Amino acid sequence: MDNEKAKKAAELAELELQKEEEQQQIDLIKKAIKQTLESIKSKEKDRDKLNKEIKTLKQDIDNIRAGRLDLIAERQEKDEEAKRTSVIEIVREIHHHHYERWYEPYKITWNPYWNQIYCDSVTVDLPVTTYGSSTYGTFGNTSNTYTLTNSIAKDSYAGTYQLECGDCVTLT
Repeated sequence: MDNEKAKKAAELAELELQKEEEQQQIDLIKKAIKQTLESIKSKEKDRDKLNKEIKTLKQDIDNIRAGRLDLIAERQEKDEEAKRTSVIEIVREIHHHHYERWYEPYKITWNPYWNQIYCDSVTVDLPVTTYGSSTYGTFGNTSNTYTLTNSIAKDSYAGTYQLECGDCVTLT
């Protein structure tokens, strides 16, 4: 009888050990799935933010194309995120009144985030600083502030732009 009980106890112990191993494997799979779902959620949040930033940047181009610096200034005034996303900050200068919106002056300042750009090879006229093997350039003059009108913006957007990634984009 003792032999039979020992055999049964060994079988039960093996069965319990097998169930524990299966449970560990199930827990491992559940943990992997949970982390994957959390990663997906995080990436979707990042994608939503990037889509909003892309939309803002495209609106900036469309507004410049239409000669509507006032719309960019208004958007940046209302939405701090749009102001941070845009490459330039636009503020309406009020030193005298213009009856036509085409000639209203706007102060254009390069956004501090975009002020310093990374270039693989510098092919544009920028003041250049080299740090090791990386080259950095800064836009424009020392103050990085200009005054433009809607008329200048509308008439000057068209052209072919060579991007750093090697692509060319033509705006008409």
